Parts: sequence; C-alpha cells; structure tokens
Amino acid sequence: MENKVKTLYHGSGIEITDGFIRVKPAYLTKNNQPITAVFALADFVHAKLYAIMRLVAGEGKMSPCERNAVYIQRINKDIPKKAYVYELDSDGFQQDMSGSYYCLTDKKIKNIIEIDVMQEIKTGDLKVYVLKDEFNIKNMSRDAWKEILKDKSKFELYKPDSKNIDMAILSQMKDLSFNK
Repeated sequence: MENKVKTLYHGSGIEITDGFIRVKPAYLTKNNQPITAVFALADFVHAKLYAIMRLVAGEGKMSPCERNAVYIQRINKDIPKKAYVYELDSDGFQQDMSGSYYCLTDKKIKNIIEIDVMQEIKTGDLKVYVLKDEFNIKNMSRDAWKEILKDKSKFELYKPDSKNIDMAILSQMKDLSFNK
C-alpha cells in the first residue's frame, strides 16, 4: 500500500484516560460480520461526526448522511458537553470494504482532540436534523430507516438557541404531550 495513511481517527463520546482504545465487539460495516476490534477512520471530520452523533441522538435511529450532517429520530434532552477524537497510528489496521479501518488489538492513543458538541451545532459545523413525525421506528429495519432518510422534508434542523418553539420544547421535554 503506497498511499497508506499514517494517522487514523477514532471518534467517541467517552473520555478515555488510560491511553488506549480497547477492542470491543462490533460488526464489519458492509457484510455485518461480527468482529472484536478497534475501529477508526482516515477522515477526521467523519470521526468527529460519529462521536457527536451518538451524543445528540436520543433513543431511536440515527445516521450520518452527509459530511457535516446527522439525521436522528429524537434529540437527546441532555446532550453532553464534550466529544473526543483520538488520533491513532495506522500500524496494525486493515481497511474493510466500506473504507473504515479496524485493528484486532488495543491501540495506543497518540493525541486527543476535545470537541465542544454544542459549539459544533451552534456554528453550523454540524447540522442535526430531527425526524418531525413521532412514530416508533426503534425496531424498524435498517432498510426502512434508509427509506425515511430519502425524504429530507421529514426532518427539521435542530437549532438549540432557536425561537422555534417546537424544537426548543422537544429538546427539553421529550416525553411530555399537550392536549389540543
């Protein structure tokens, strides 16, 4: 591999303090094959997106669909303040069919980049789109969720400081319902 990347990025919502990304059970992206590995990406922005996506999504489905946007079923009412991107040396990693990388052993962290989650959303560096219609898709198949994602009009841009009363209320009071 002549064009081998030297640094890979692992995005996480969890602060890791022992200096290592540990292998954990997961699935290879394209064929859904079970594997115990450390996963990483060659693209910093994509790794950051994955780290933040898991923090902003409440229960339900979520997907990164564009380089700077995620689509989620529900917003997390208690979005954590920080996400993390860990720089890793690419030695020992293999590339899977989807383009992501995996390593079958724990990996030492070279550098930690702390991400301010709300700042990313407020500046528009990350756009979070929330499904407008509240229906239970928690147990929906991956293919059914992909069908919903095809119609972007079913989603509304989340704006944490917005005057949009619907999104402000949804982000703070997910489980309340109002009588009309």
